[in-house]
Amino acid sequence: MSTQRVDKAWQQKGLKEYSTEALLGTLGHYGLPINEEDFRKLSEGTYPLGIAQQWKPKWKGTGPFKDFVVAVAVELWRRWLPDRVAPYELTDTLAGLMNALLRLLNGITDAPVAAAFERMGTLRPRIPVDDKGSPQERFMQEALAPFTEKDAEVFDSLAETLARSGHPDHAEAFADIEEFFIPDRKGISKSMVRAARGEKDPAIDDLVKLTSDTSRSPISRILAMDGLIHLQAHGQAAAAGRQLLEWAESAKDLHLALDLVPRLEHVYKAQNDQLALLDLVRTAERLEAEHDRIHPGHRRHRHAHQH
Repeated sequence: MSTQRVDKAWQQKGLKEYSTEALLGTLGHYGLPINEEDFRKLSEGTYPLGIAQQWKPKWKGTGPFKDFVVAVAVELWRRWLPDRVAPYELTDTLAGLMNALLRLLNGITDAPVAAAFERMGTLRPRIPVDDKGSPQERFMQEALAPFTEKDAEVFDSLAETLARSGHPDHAEAFADIEEFFIPDRKGISKSMVRAARGEKDPAIDDLVKLTSDTSRSPISRILAMDGLIHLQAHGQAAAAGRQLLEWAESAKDLHLALDLVPRLEHVYKAQNDQLALLDLVRTAERLEAEHDRIHPGHRRHRHAHQH
């Protein structure tokens, strides 16, 4: 029986035109005899990149076949699980949307923004969620893995930039997507858009409420404080930071407390509040002594002493 296999040209052509038998023949030839049932089992707990990672140790392909495992995991998912959205679909859709919005901001008036938002709107309800209705963490990790640090900066500033540049509806819509994908930013991205549209005071009020909302995760409350700092609402940021610091200390969350120190330092310097700075140095020393007592040998990078 002649087993079909994929030839070296797959890297140029992609895998779409090869038969499933050829894909499996190639996997078997290089040390991974698998079938549809094996693949479906793997897919219960992970996604294509995760599957490829589990295959890698047994993979004997080199040269043009070195990266075949990743491509074939993606292709088999497309063929065998067409009803289940894969992380790379979100990668492509989000990249397409950001690209269209950047082109619009660069003055290209016929940038395909509406189509890109529509594509995201169709994909969004299909994304697997956890019991809180937030996108599944493993799915998101894999979807966002291909993005660079620079992409992340664009993602973080896009809603606000759109609002500032006179595209309030796109700004709202993008902030909504951002808050869905990063639940810790719920309410925060939209407040930044409000402020950028000229409603700075109500936005600041909203952020203050978010910093003191104990039902939110500590990281989320810190992000709201970062929002206040970004809007240069230093008085409110200082009050929120002190309240959070007190809460972190009473909850014995030293890492959270230590994360707040450089933020408060920034605010007090902006306010030129020497007394508060002095007090903060003492607090930081106390926190770090406590941290070193609990985690001996686990030195943190020290923020508080760079004057």
